[in-house]
Order: sequence, then C-alpha cells, then structure tokens
Amino acid sequence: MRALRTAAVACLAAGLLTACGSSGSGGAAADAEPGASAPAGSGGGQGGGQGGGQGGSKLGAKEALLASAAVMEKAGSAKLSVSGGTEGTGEFVWKSPKSFLLTTKSKGEESKILFVGDVMYVGAGADAAGKAGGKTWMKIDPKATAPGGGGAGGFASTMELMDPAVQLAVAAPTATRAGAETVAGQGTTHYRSDVPVEELVAKMQLAPELKSQVLTELKKKGSTITTEFWINAKGEVVQQASNGLATGSAKILYSGLGTVQPTKAPTDSEVFSLADLLKQ
Repeated sequence: MRALRTAAVACLAAGLLTACGSSGSGGAAADAEPGASAPAGSGGGQGGGQGGGQGGSKLGAKEALLASAAVMEKAGSAKLSVSGGTEGTGEFVWKSPKSFLLTTKSKGEESKILFVGDVMYVGAGADAAGKAGGKTWMKIDPKATAPGGGGAGGFASTMELMDPAVQLAVAAPTATRAGAETVAGQGTTHYRSDVPVEELVAKMQLAPELKSQVLTELKKKGSTITTEFWINAKGEVVQQASNGLATGSAKILYSGLGTVQPTKAPTDSEVFSLADLLKQ
C-alpha cells in the first residue's frame, strides 16, 4: 500500500498523469529560441479561456506561462487525450469539487483510475471484481491506509499539483520559448521549462515521510523534470508533455475547457477495500 501510494503521488506530481513507465518529452526537439515569434492568432480554443491575444508575441516566457495559469485557473476543467506509450482519455476538474477520471487501454484491456478529493479508486478487473462480490472499484483512502492517519491528504495535494494552473506557475521561472507550432489545428507557442525536483516536491503539502519517498522516487531519473506547454493566443494550454520518470513519450491534449462536470465517487455498493480483497 505504501509503495502504491508513493508511486501514484510521484507519477502524478511529475505531471505525467498516465506516464508511469511511459513518460518522456512528448514535444518537438526544437532548441529553445528566446526570440521566437508567436503564431498569429488563435486556432479557436475550446472555451473557458479569456482573450487578450496572449500568443506570446509580446510577453516573455515567464509572463506568458503566468498569464496562461490565470486562464486555466478560470477554466477549471477539461477533457484529456493521452497518446504515446500510454493511450487514454480523461476528465479532469481542478476547481472544487475536484475529480480526475482516467481511462486507458493496454493490450485490448481497459483500466480506470478515479480521484475524488483525497480518495483514490482503482477500477477492478473481472477477476478482482469476482472475488469482491461483483464490486467494481477498489477504494484507497490515505486516512485509512496510513498508520495513525499519517500522509492523509497526499492524494488531495497531488490533485492540486496536477492543476495545470499550478504546473504553469511552477514552470514559469525557468521557462524558455521553443518556437511556434500548430497543434490540433491551433496556432500555439511552444514553451519548455526544466524544474528542479527538489523545488517541485517542496511545493507539495505532504507528510514528511511521504514527501521523502516521492523525492527519492523522482530523483532516480534525474535532478530535474522537463515540462513543455503549447499555448494558443487565448492563453489556453492546448498540449502538455513532461519528462521525468522513465523513457518513451507521452502527450496530453486538452479540449473542452470549462465544460467538464465533476465525477462522483462510486456508491458503497460498488466499492471494496484492498483488505477485503486480501481476505479472499
């Protein structure tokens, strides 16, 4: 349970969402070009963003990411499409009440993971569900699994760090402009930022023991995490990629900004615990 909790926090904290074991920089390999010009106009964002023609033509990289952070904070939710080593779709609501539902497919099998508040739910496969009396979600509550309640809220703080507005703010100080690109039919400015692992973990509101575990896990792959953003002229993040845990590539495409409703937690009749499963 401790290993599962640590791995989940570490992967999500790196902004990889689905990229445990399949992360890497999903962006173009263009060298940073501090003087690169922004695309002319927006390709038509998915709503939730605010205008102002922020395409990066007049703002420096740091200011552009901070301006985008304000746009994404206002949007509050989005649909996600993940490609690369992991293929999947998600619905992420980063404003209260927060939720994150991710569905992935591997070798023809579908897997689901759901975060609601500070509780994590893992979709049960047919075998596990059969042993759990037909219940389809395994509940992992840090309050219940951590000795003495230590580490409670680890998932909640990780959800906060997954917030694209928070990630943009963390990446802003070290951001550089990497050129202009068209992504999903939209003109975007591509930014890249190398964030020190220590700085990232320091911003997480975790119990000391869990924070130490997460830091150790992330540092196995290096001292920095490279985060990339493709931002349109409205200041909306169209695409994001991160590199910090493994090899390969994964990209996260945003759509439907501001249109996603929170996912409700499964009912008691649908939920079992790991302890329940182990009893079988």
